[in-house]
Amino acid sequence: MSLLAVLLTACTFSETKKDNQIDPQIKAQLHTLNNQVVEGLINNKPENVLAVCSDKLLEKKRDIKILMQALNGNLKDNSFKILNEYYQKNAAKKNLAEVTSGTTGKHDYTIRYESLYKEMYVMVGYFKDSMNQKSFTFIYGKQGNVWKLNILQAGIYKIMNKDAYDWYAIAKSDYERGYLIDALCNIGLAAQLLKPANHLWQYQKEKEIEALEQKITKETYKKYPFPLTVTDVKTKPVIFRVYSQAIPEGYFPVILYTTTIDLQDVPALARECDEIHENIGKIFKGINTNNKLILYRPLKTIPTGTETGKQFGFKKNTN
Repeated sequence: MSLLAVLLTACTFSETKKDNQIDPQIKAQLHTLNNQVVEGLINNKPENVLAVCSDKLLEKKRDIKILMQALNGNLKDNSFKILNEYYQKNAAKKNLAEVTSGTTGKHDYTIRYESLYKEMYVMVGYFKDSMNQKSFTFIYGKQGNVWKLNILQAGIYKIMNKDAYDWYAIAKSDYERGYLIDALCNIGLAAQLLKPANHLWQYQKEKEIEALEQKITKETYKKYPFPLTVTDVKTKPVIFRVYSQAIPEGYFPVILYTTTIDLQDVPALARECDEIHENIGKIFKGINTNNKLILYRPLKTIPTGTETGKQFGFKKNTN
């Protein structure tokens, strides 16, 4: 009996609860705390956030303030949505713990983090108020009887209400139809969204998404060895890059090209752009039928990244 008691005392039972499985009292307590942090992020009140930070997180006080200054005015009240939340007790091994939304779903993910306390709480949420929907991962630890914010990570969870897998699926469809440029643009958006909590976050489909990105990139640049001269246009402009760009209407392909026309001669540039636009579907299969808009930007030379000054471009409807 005494030996059994010793063995039972030595054991620690791990526990992980997700969303509605969590004790309502614990959930309410963490929601109150998290609301204070979110309100601080929205209204650029560092004191709200720093007041609940652990000593370890306070060592990164400067980084938190820089983040909040960058976010100032970009987050809206009443637009924060909790994606998932997790309560863990004695779940860490060598101070490392993980939570997972699932293992078989298309959008499932795992978060691995440093766990320094017996009780931890992970809350994943995002703001629905913009085209690029910002995500925040808050990880709390219970120090004695007080919950403190241990880890704060920010990223982009969705673009136009689509997460990494959604854009991957669109890119895959584009690829299967032979629309390589659109596939390249859309798999690029998927890649941007793979790490909503930076190094902590891993989608279950991450390797699949990365493999398709590599495949599309390789095949696109093999078929279209940039720079490409548009021979059907009198002035022979040279396309050297295509990528996806955000404008108020959404994300659309932007075509960068060099021109021999004086950049001050806007009417002549506009005529040239019209000719490029008329031929763009012959150059890049599907780009003129798969997008409502295409953006064009003329330049005198291929940029090196050190140029300054105002740039302009043209926006063309495809219907």
